[in-house]
Amino acid sequence: MILCFDIGNTNIVLGIVENKKIINTYRFVTNASLTEDEYFHKLQSIVKNLQIEGVVISSVVPSLDLIFVQMIKKYFNINPMIIGPGIKSGLKLRIEAPKTLGSDLLCDAVGAVNKFGGPVIIVDLGTATKFIVVNDKEEYLGGAIAPGMNGSLNSLIQNAAKLSHTALAKPDNVIGNDTTTCIQSGMIYGTASMIDGMVNKTIEELNLPNVKVVLTGGLAPVIKDVLTIDYIYEPLILIEGLIYLYYKNAK
Repeated sequence: MILCFDIGNTNIVLGIVENKKIINTYRFVTNASLTEDEYFHKLQSIVKNLQIEGVVISSVVPSLDLIFVQMIKKYFNINPMIIGPGIKSGLKLRIEAPKTLGSDLLCDAVGAVNKFGGPVIIVDLGTATKFIVVNDKEEYLGGAIAPGMNGSLNSLIQNAAKLSHTALAKPDNVIGNDTTTCIQSGMIYGTASMIDGMVNKTIEELNLPNVKVVLTGGLAPVIKDVLTIDYIYEPLILIEGLIYLYYKNAK
Protein backbone atom coordinates (compact mmCIF):
# COMPACT_ATOMS: atom_id res chain seq x y z
CA MET A 1 0.00 0.00 0.00
CA ILE A 2 1.03 3.60 -0.46
CA LEU A 3 -0.11 6.77 1.29
CA CYS A 4 -0.92 9.82 -0.85
CA PHE A 5 -0.99 13.17 0.96
CA ASP A 6 -2.57 16.25 -0.59
CA ILE A 7 -1.55 19.05 1.79
CA GLY A 8 -3.65 22.11 1.00
CA ASN A 9 -4.00 25.47 2.70
CA THR A 10 -7.36 24.54 4.24
CA ASN A 11 -7.43 20.74 4.37
CA ILE A 12 -5.14 17.73 4.13
CA VAL A 13 -6.51 14.77 2.18
CA LEU A 14 -4.99 11.33 2.72
CA GLY A 15 -5.57 8.62 0.14
CA ILE A 16 -4.92 4.97 1.00
CA VAL A 17 -3.89 3.18 -2.20
CA GLU A 18 -3.59 -0.53 -2.92
CA ASN A 19 -2.69 -1.93 -6.35
CA LYS A 20 -2.94 1.59 -7.78
CA LYS A 21 -6.55 1.93 -6.60
CA ILE A 22 -7.86 4.33 -3.95
CA ILE A 23 -9.45 2.20 -1.24
CA ASN A 24 -10.13 4.93 1.32
CA THR A 25 -9.70 8.65 1.94
CA TYR A 26 -9.54 10.84 5.03
CA ARG A 27 -9.68 14.61 5.45
CA PHE A 28 -8.06 16.73 8.18
CA VAL A 29 -7.98 20.45 8.82
CA THR A 30 -4.57 21.91 7.93
CA ASN A 31 -2.78 23.15 11.03
CA ALA A 32 0.76 24.45 10.51
CA SER A 33 1.39 24.61 14.27
CA LEU A 34 1.24 20.83 14.83
CA THR A 35 4.40 18.76 15.24
CA GLU A 36 5.23 15.52 13.44
CA ASP A 37 4.21 13.60 16.57
CA GLU A 38 0.84 15.36 16.72
CA TYR A 39 0.16 14.66 13.05
CA PHE A 40 1.07 11.01 13.49
CA HIS A 41 -1.36 10.82 16.41
CA LYS A 42 -4.11 11.82 13.95
CA LEU A 43 -3.04 9.05 11.58
CA GLN A 44 -2.20 6.30 14.04
CA SER A 45 -5.59 4.59 14.15
CA ILE A 46 -5.86 4.78 10.35
CA VAL A 47 -2.51 3.23 9.46
CA LYS A 48 -1.78 0.91 12.39
CA ASN A 49 -2.67 -2.31 10.54
CA LEU A 50 -1.48 -1.28 7.08
CA GLN A 51 1.66 -2.48 5.32
CA ILE A 52 2.96 0.80 3.93
CA GLU A 53 5.60 0.55 1.21
CA GLY A 54 5.67 4.12 -0.03
CA VAL A 55 4.49 7.67 0.58
CA VAL A 56 3.99 10.51 -1.90
CA ILE A 57 3.21 14.12 -0.99
CA SER A 58 1.82 17.14 -2.81
CA SER A 59 2.06 20.22 -0.61
CA VAL A 60 1.28 23.90 -1.07
CA VAL A 61 2.13 24.66 2.57
CA PRO A 62 5.95 24.91 2.76
CA SER A 63 5.99 25.08 6.56
CA LEU A 64 4.49 21.57 6.70
CA ASP A 65 6.86 19.94 4.21
CA LEU A 66 9.59 19.21 6.76
CA ILE A 67 7.04 18.22 9.42
CA PHE A 68 5.59 15.52 7.18
CA VAL A 69 8.98 14.32 5.94
CA GLN A 70 10.18 13.97 9.54
CA MET A 71 6.97 12.20 10.58
CA ILE A 72 7.14 9.71 7.74
CA LYS A 73 10.82 8.95 8.29
CA LYS A 74 10.35 8.62 12.04
CA TYR A 75 7.22 6.46 12.14
CA PHE A 76 7.28 4.63 8.79
CA ASN A 77 11.02 4.49 8.10
CA ILE A 78 10.30 5.67 4.56
CA ASN A 79 11.73 8.54 2.52
CA PRO A 80 8.61 10.12 1.02
CA MET A 81 8.42 11.25 -2.59
CA ILE A 82 7.79 15.00 -2.76
CA ILE A 83 6.15 16.31 -5.91
CA GLY A 84 8.20 19.21 -7.22
CA PRO A 85 10.90 20.17 -9.74
CA GLY A 86 12.56 17.13 -11.28
CA ILE A 87 9.50 14.88 -11.07
CA LYS A 88 8.67 13.14 -14.34
CA SER A 89 5.04 13.83 -15.19
CA GLY A 90 4.69 12.87 -18.84
CA LEU A 91 3.37 16.37 -19.58
CA LYS A 92 5.18 19.07 -21.56
CA LEU A 93 5.08 22.25 -19.49
CA ARG A 94 4.50 25.08 -21.98
CA ILE A 95 4.62 27.79 -19.32
CA GLU A 96 7.05 30.39 -18.03
CA ALA A 97 9.18 29.16 -15.09
CA PRO A 98 7.99 25.52 -15.00
CA LYS A 99 9.90 24.96 -11.75
CA THR A 100 7.45 27.26 -9.97
CA LEU A 101 4.36 25.27 -10.98
CA GLY A 102 2.37 24.29 -7.90
CA SER A 103 2.36 20.58 -7.14
CA ASP A 104 -1.43 20.65 -6.76
CA LEU A 105 -1.84 22.03 -10.27
CA LEU A 106 0.52 19.42 -11.71
CA CYS A 107 -1.24 16.56 -9.91
CA ASP A 108 -4.66 17.76 -11.07
CA ALA A 109 -3.42 17.93 -14.65
CA VAL A 110 -1.71 14.54 -14.55
CA GLY A 111 -4.71 12.87 -12.95
CA ALA A 112 -7.15 14.30 -15.48
CA VAL A 113 -5.02 13.60 -18.56
CA ASN A 114 -4.32 10.01 -17.55
CA LYS A 115 -7.97 9.35 -16.77
CA PHE A 116 -9.69 11.21 -19.59
CA GLY A 117 -7.04 12.32 -22.08
CA GLY A 118 -6.73 15.79 -23.56
CA PRO A 119 -7.78 18.38 -24.27
CA VAL A 120 -9.02 18.98 -20.76
CA ILE A 121 -9.81 21.91 -18.47
CA ILE A 122 -9.64 21.19 -14.76
CA VAL A 123 -11.55 23.47 -12.37
CA ASP A 124 -10.39 22.97 -8.79
CA LEU A 125 -12.44 24.73 -6.10
CA GLY A 126 -10.54 25.05 -2.84
CA THR A 127 -8.80 27.86 -0.99
CA ALA A 128 -8.39 29.29 -4.49
CA THR A 129 -10.50 28.60 -7.56
CA LYS A 130 -8.04 27.24 -10.11
CA PHE A 131 -8.33 26.62 -13.85
CA ILE A 132 -5.82 24.31 -15.57
CA VAL A 133 -5.58 23.63 -19.31
CA VAL A 134 -3.89 20.70 -21.08
CA ASN A 135 -4.23 20.22 -24.84
CA ASP A 136 -4.53 17.05 -26.91
CA LYS A 137 -0.71 16.86 -27.21
CA GLU A 138 -0.44 16.56 -23.42
CA GLU A 139 0.99 20.06 -23.21
CA TYR A 140 0.27 21.98 -20.01
CA LEU A 141 -0.69 25.39 -21.38
CA GLY A 142 -1.36 27.30 -18.15
CA GLY A 143 -4.53 28.43 -16.44
CA ALA A 144 -6.04 31.01 -14.14
CA ILE A 145 -6.37 31.50 -10.38
CA ALA A 146 -9.20 33.35 -8.64
CA PRO A 147 -10.01 33.78 -4.94
CA GLY A 148 -11.84 30.82 -3.44
CA MET A 149 -15.38 31.13 -2.17
CA ASN A 150 -14.49 30.88 1.51
CA GLY A 151 -11.75 33.49 1.21
CA SER A 152 -14.02 35.83 -0.72
CA LEU A 153 -16.82 35.40 1.81
CA ASN A 154 -14.51 35.96 4.79
CA SER A 155 -13.03 39.07 3.18
CA LEU A 156 -16.51 40.48 2.55
CA ILE A 157 -17.59 39.88 6.15
CA GLN A 158 -14.39 41.35 7.59
CA ASN A 159 -14.57 44.48 5.48
CA ALA A 160 -18.30 45.23 5.63
CA ALA A 161 -19.25 46.30 9.15
CA LYS A 162 -22.93 45.41 8.95
CA LEU A 163 -22.51 41.94 7.45
CA SER A 164 -22.18 38.79 9.54
CA HIS A 165 -20.94 35.31 8.75
CA THR A 166 -23.18 33.37 6.38
CA ALA A 167 -23.02 29.69 5.49
CA LEU A 168 -21.96 28.79 1.95
CA ALA A 169 -25.25 27.31 0.81
CA LYS A 170 -27.24 27.56 -2.42
CA PRO A 171 -30.28 29.83 -2.04
CA ASP A 172 -33.49 28.97 -3.84
CA ASN A 173 -33.31 31.98 -6.14
CA VAL A 174 -30.65 34.09 -7.82
CA ILE A 175 -32.26 37.23 -6.41
CA GLY A 176 -32.18 37.07 -2.62
CA ASN A 177 -34.86 38.60 -0.39
CA ASP A 178 -32.73 39.22 2.70
CA THR A 179 -29.07 39.85 3.49
CA THR A 180 -28.24 36.18 4.00
CA THR A 181 -29.70 34.95 0.73
CA CYS A 182 -28.22 37.92 -1.14
CA ILE A 183 -24.73 37.02 0.09
CA GLN A 184 -25.30 33.34 -0.66
CA SER A 185 -26.46 34.16 -4.18
CA GLY A 186 -23.41 36.31 -4.82
CA MET A 187 -21.10 33.58 -3.61
CA ILE A 188 -22.76 30.56 -5.24
CA TYR A 189 -24.35 31.88 -8.42
CA GLY A 190 -21.64 34.51 -8.86
CA THR A 191 -18.86 31.94 -8.66
CA ALA A 192 -20.78 29.55 -10.92
CA SER A 193 -21.20 32.29 -13.52
CA MET A 194 -17.49 33.07 -13.31
CA ILE A 195 -16.63 29.40 -13.86
CA ASP A 196 -19.08 29.09 -16.77
CA GLY A 197 -17.64 32.24 -18.32
CA MET A 198 -13.98 31.33 -17.79
CA VAL A 199 -14.44 27.88 -19.28
CA ASN A 200 -16.28 29.23 -22.31
CA LYS A 201 -13.70 31.99 -22.86
CA THR A 202 -10.89 29.41 -22.59
CA ILE A 203 -12.58 27.18 -25.17
CA GLU A 204 -12.95 30.16 -27.51
CA GLU A 205 -9.45 31.55 -26.98
CA LEU A 206 -7.63 28.22 -27.40
CA ASN A 207 -10.05 26.74 -29.94
CA LEU A 208 -10.91 23.65 -27.88
CA PRO A 209 -14.40 22.67 -29.11
CA ASN A 210 -14.21 19.07 -27.88
CA VAL A 211 -12.56 19.77 -24.54
CA LYS A 212 -13.52 17.83 -21.43
CA VAL A 213 -14.08 19.78 -18.20
CA VAL A 214 -13.18 18.11 -14.91
CA LEU A 215 -14.57 19.60 -11.71
CA THR A 216 -12.82 18.87 -8.42
CA GLY A 217 -11.88 20.36 -5.04
CA GLY A 218 -13.38 20.53 -1.58
CA LEU A 219 -15.92 23.23 -2.51
CA ALA A 220 -17.06 21.67 -5.79
CA PRO A 221 -20.12 19.98 -4.18
CA VAL A 222 -21.43 23.39 -3.10
CA ILE A 223 -21.56 24.72 -6.63
CA LYS A 224 -21.71 21.85 -9.10
CA ASP A 225 -25.50 21.75 -9.38
CA VAL A 226 -25.77 25.36 -10.60
CA LEU A 227 -23.14 25.25 -13.35
CA THR A 228 -24.42 25.38 -16.92
CA ILE A 229 -21.32 23.91 -18.57
CA ASP A 230 -20.95 20.18 -19.13
CA TYR A 231 -18.44 18.68 -16.72
CA ILE A 232 -17.19 15.47 -15.14
CA TYR A 233 -17.12 15.56 -11.34
CA GLU A 234 -13.99 13.86 -10.00
CA PRO A 235 -13.38 14.73 -6.33
CA LEU A 236 -10.17 12.66 -6.08
CA ILE A 237 -8.45 13.61 -9.34
CA LEU A 238 -5.47 15.08 -7.45
CA ILE A 239 -4.96 11.80 -5.59
CA GLU A 240 -5.23 9.97 -8.93
CA GLY A 241 -2.43 12.22 -10.17
CA LEU A 242 -0.31 11.42 -7.12
CA ILE A 243 -0.71 7.70 -7.75
CA TYR A 244 0.43 8.04 -11.35
CA LEU A 245 3.41 10.22 -10.40
CA TYR A 246 4.47 7.87 -7.62
CA TYR A 247 4.68 4.84 -9.86
CA LYS A 248 6.22 6.76 -12.75
CA ASN A 249 9.04 8.06 -10.52
CA ALA A 250 9.50 5.24 -7.98
CA LYS A 251 12.90 3.56 -8.10
